[in-house]
Amino acid sequence: MSSNTTLSGAARNRLFAFNGTAWIAGLILIAVIAVFVMADAVGETSSSGDYYGDPWANPDPPLATAEGDGVYSGADGAKIALEGLDPAQPLLITELDDTYVGGVWVTAPDGEILTPGEYGDAPAFDSFTLSGEQWVLVPRPEVALWVNGLRDERFRLQVTTPAVEKRTGVVSGVGSQTFFIDEGVTTARVSTRGDGYVYITAVTVSGQREVFSSSEATDQSIAWADSDVALFVVDASEDTAWTIDFPSPAAAPEATPSATPAPTPTEGGGE
Repeated sequence: MSSNTTLSGAARNRLFAFNGTAWIAGLILIAVIAVFVMADAVGETSSSGDYYGDPWANPDPPLATAEGDGVYSGADGAKIALEGLDPAQPLLITELDDTYVGGVWVTAPDGEILTPGEYGDAPAFDSFTLSGEQWVLVPRPEVALWVNGLRDERFRLQVTTPAVEKRTGVVSGVGSQTFFIDEGVTTARVSTRGDGYVYITAVTVSGQREVFSSSEATDQSIAWADSDVALFVVDASEDTAWTIDFPSPAAAPEATPSATPAPTPTEGGGE
């Protein structure tokens, strides 16, 4: 007696339907797993990427790793908390290990903007000067630096406070020089001699700004943002002389002693 192993048409249809459903369910499951794996892999990048250009607004920012001796490493948008600083002492940011740091923003440790920059955001400090030096001035001892680096690479930098010469009055030089003033003035007169170039960048707590550039003999006034301390990065050719004449701070007006009112005469009387 032989057995009949041929499936009926209805059975075949049910089998095909089951196989199709299984394939669809499998594809959906694979897609869901892939989404979660990718989210875990790029979670840090996505978190900082959502706040590109204003990382201080990130409620859960990535934190830079402190390695000691002022060295920090991390991802783009990372926060570096600093304390015990001297607002009269400029900070220098130095890139390490050939990593890229386009600049830093400065806020309070909680992300509050202390001194608005040129466009009302946190003040920005970058390395786009000819010297490549990246200087920062802070308005108070406790601040946060927010790193502007490459979105798909990690950075490594060092924060130092090298000795910078303090100058007043007339400052002259030939070639490049960096110095600061702390008299609160906001204008000066610049003159140059020679056939080379001179670029002057002023750094204040409001950020940095190129305030002068010339490749010919010039005499003109410059101005910068209000700041008790201002640092100047002069990038100049080795054979180009320059002079910056800083005015003396305006003397505070002396208080005028108040006049003592004359006694009111009393009428004399006799009995």
